[in-house]
Amino acid sequence: MDVQSVSAKNLPSVPSASIDQALVGKIAGAQITSGNGMPGQPVNILLRGINTINRGTSPMILLDGIQLGTTDLNSIDLNTIDRVEVVQGAAAATIYGAQGANGVIQLFTKKGKNGQLTIDVSSSVIRSEYLNIGGLKKANMHGFVTNANNEVVGGSGKPLTLDPTYGSYSENVIWNSTDPTVQINKPYDKNLQYYDHFSMFFQPSTNHQHSVAIAGGTAKSDFSMSLSHAQQETNFKNLGGIGRTNFTSNIGAELAKGLKLRSITQLIYTKNTINDATGRSIIYSVFNSRPFANYDFKDTDGNYPVYFGDAVGVNGANPNFVNQYTSSLINKVDVVQNLSLNYQFPKFVELDAKYGINYQHQENIYTYLNQTGNKNAVDQQYFYSNYGTDGSGELDNYTYNTTFQNFLASAYFKTDFQKDFGLSLPIRTSTQVSFDWRDRYYKEYITYGLGLPTYTPFNASQTPTNRIASDYKIPFVTYGYLVNQRVDYGEVAGISGGFRTDYSSAFGAASTPFTFPRGDGYVRLSAFDFWKDSKIASTVEEFKLRAAYGEAGIQPNQFDRYVTLNTKTIGTSNSFYFPLSQSNPGLNVEVSKELEIGTDIGLSLAKGTPWFNDLSINASYWKRSTDNAIYNIDAAPSTGVGTLKDNAFSLASRGFQFSLNASIFKNSDFSWNFTTNFGKQTSEITAVRGGAEVVITSAAGSTGYVLRAGEKIGQLYGFYAIHSLDEKLPDGTFAIAEANRGNYEVASNGWVVNKTTKAPYFSTKQFAFGDPNPKFNMSFINDFSWKGIVNFNFQVDWVYGSHLYNQTKEWMYRDGIHSDYQVPITINGQTGAWSAFYRGVYAEVSRNGTKNYFYEDASFARLRNLSVAVDLVKAFGIKGFRKLQLVMTGRNLTTITKYTGMDPEISSGANASAWDRGTDHNTMPNLRSYQVGLNIGF
Repeated sequence: MDVQSVSAKNLPSVPSASIDQALVGKIAGAQITSGNGMPGQPVNILLRGINTINRGTSPMILLDGIQLGTTDLNSIDLNTIDRVEVVQGAAAATIYGAQGANGVIQLFTKKGKNGQLTIDVSSSVIRSEYLNIGGLKKANMHGFVTNANNEVVGGSGKPLTLDPTYGSYSENVIWNSTDPTVQINKPYDKNLQYYDHFSMFFQPSTNHQHSVAIAGGTAKSDFSMSLSHAQQETNFKNLGGIGRTNFTSNIGAELAKGLKLRSITQLIYTKNTINDATGRSIIYSVFNSRPFANYDFKDTDGNYPVYFGDAVGVNGANPNFVNQYTSSLINKVDVVQNLSLNYQFPKFVELDAKYGINYQHQENIYTYLNQTGNKNAVDQQYFYSNYGTDGSGELDNYTYNTTFQNFLASAYFKTDFQKDFGLSLPIRTSTQVSFDWRDRYYKEYITYGLGLPTYTPFNASQTPTNRIASDYKIPFVTYGYLVNQRVDYGEVAGISGGFRTDYSSAFGAASTPFTFPRGDGYVRLSAFDFWKDSKIASTVEEFKLRAAYGEAGIQPNQFDRYVTLNTKTIGTSNSFYFPLSQSNPGLNVEVSKELEIGTDIGLSLAKGTPWFNDLSINASYWKRSTDNAIYNIDAAPSTGVGTLKDNAFSLASRGFQFSLNASIFKNSDFSWNFTTNFGKQTSEITAVRGGAEVVITSAAGSTGYVLRAGEKIGQLYGFYAIHSLDEKLPDGTFAIAEANRGNYEVASNGWVVNKTTKAPYFSTKQFAFGDPNPKFNMSFINDFSWKGIVNFNFQVDWVYGSHLYNQTKEWMYRDGIHSDYQVPITINGQTGAWSAFYRGVYAEVSRNGTKNYFYEDASFARLRNLSVAVDLVKAFGIKGFRKLQLVMTGRNLTTITKYTGMDPEISSGANASAWDRGTDHNTMPNLRSYQVGLNIGF
């Protein structure tokens, strides 16, 4: 079975102090990517294949053996974690039954040790700046109609001017965008000036992390406690930040001989003032505004205008206005309490009981101030609100409460034929019987008030209209039984098999127990005498072959099998109506089946020297299929609903992964350790119920996806531009009929264009662009240590074959503001920055349609982490300290890529989506960070 472990010393310090960020590049085979650089945004985790369409790829998270059912992985303090184990294969995940198909990440908190009391204090400061790897910027030239003085004029023929009272342009610019004679070559040097919106709004941030920990123990008890605080501001002007405070305790005691009790507590308080959680809305406003908008301008009342008129762009809005009139405050409290009681009989039997409760209370307050006093907002009738329809203001309160309980009782019966029965057979057996119970209870209550006063302070009682927008509860219980039997013959071979049966509280005809079988076996060839007696034994010290098979699943959601009518208040009466999407009583559990084969090899290449004395290779090939994947499919019109949940898809995935861990050099003073992790995986749709294809749109914008049998999950579909006159389209037909080719030529930039209109050619049919997911990903990690005084580490991540649809660029092409517009090209013997070509890329065949011109290679190599640590106690013999370590760390320092957007790693689709992964549409890039910290130990 494939279970990988990362110890605390190998988890790098990251600016967000989050575990998910620290795991990037650490797990062989896993695709763990940071898709959004905003503070608090989770990473995308794909451990082993896409096993579902509608439920995402996020794995189950366990903390010391108990599931975290509501607390986010990125809320746990990285400094409290002793090690992380990642369970990837279905054979291993079977023990988690109908929840474990996406794999499992297990966190183990630090314990105190028998001996002297230790106190550790750490503090660090981080400087972060946003990445712009592709050099994204706006054109500092334009092609608008001007007068003889190069002043941009409107339809009246008069120069455009900004009204100082209302903060808007009364006329639009005149841009003959598809005129083949128009060039983007006029400077902003008269009535319109150029403003760099990137430097206006994107800014460096300074963040802090502090922690104190105390630990100790005796022969029969131990304790570890820590308190930490991390503060991270956004890299967008005045957008807010996140502060997180963690208290962690891990206390263990031996109550009687063989009887041990452990209590683990996590208390987490998070205060989030980020005014746009993902950053995409406010960044969208910046990226879609023409660069002559001075968004720092204030009117005579000292207010920021919101909309400068259509001249600036129909999607352009002032972020300064947003932050002046709206605000967000999210207070979240997480409580995690785990109790473990373990009793080991003198022989044979071990009993273990674990209970955990995970509670989360979250209050979100969104305030939209009264905007009726803003002259521009009133003049343009442009207001910000959520439930409201005008600018009179709004106060929204969202309250969420989730209680998750997990109880796990296990009995183990273990025998050793030699020790227990005095037999000569080196056989060991282990029988496990477990009962696993989970109870999740979710409550949501949302209210809003419309109409705020123009003075402060105020509260909800001063809003003339108050409504309850949502008030509901969701209970869900699952429980299951696990039986597993393992037999080992010395160190030579072993085999195990078992099953898990799961039940759930979901109603419906298909709500029956579901059983997941599993099995694994290994043989260690290096333990046989013939191997030990061979010459190869001195070099290949360990050689093991292993195989495993298992099934795991994903349960339908709580009410996916429960057919309902929705309710709604109309006037003063309640009414019922059919929901657009209806549940299905016959919905089955999604089941993933996986076969894994692998090998573990240990090498010593140069015995007697400091070089290459400890090398280990772990490699696995896996093949997986998923039946009954759930998705909403179109229902028959006669049913009265739009879509019906059904087991609509069958999926298949396969992959290969390996890791190499090597002690390159080691003597009494110096050591060099090297690790490389490799993963290659691919997933496809093997069948769709009824043979239909499902057309869907990215959550990131208008980018088109198609889910079709026989194709990769997440393929984008769109219109094709071509590079040669006789090029064939993917369906085998010629793009341009031979009789029409005289109207076209290959422009100097390599694209086929119409010689007269200068517009690029695009097919009228849509085709698949291919799989946007990477062909493989690798990481290379080097650790150097000199006398335990100086430690140097760096990690390089390489992602190859990934693609992104650059919709950020596409929408900037729409308004003529992308810097590409001022790049000259030669068409029909004429060289210039032709507006008709660039606008044509956006407008030809389908405005805002998905087009291969914007589908870019997003492969990259990135210097993910570089750190240097110096222990001043060991270096200078300073007394009174156990440790005095200065640490300097850099993250995302250098990136090599062909991608022309800000960051090839980002993804604007839904987080952890199975298919919505290949679009970049106005998303905050990752950050380049520099961190200096001091770790003090007593």
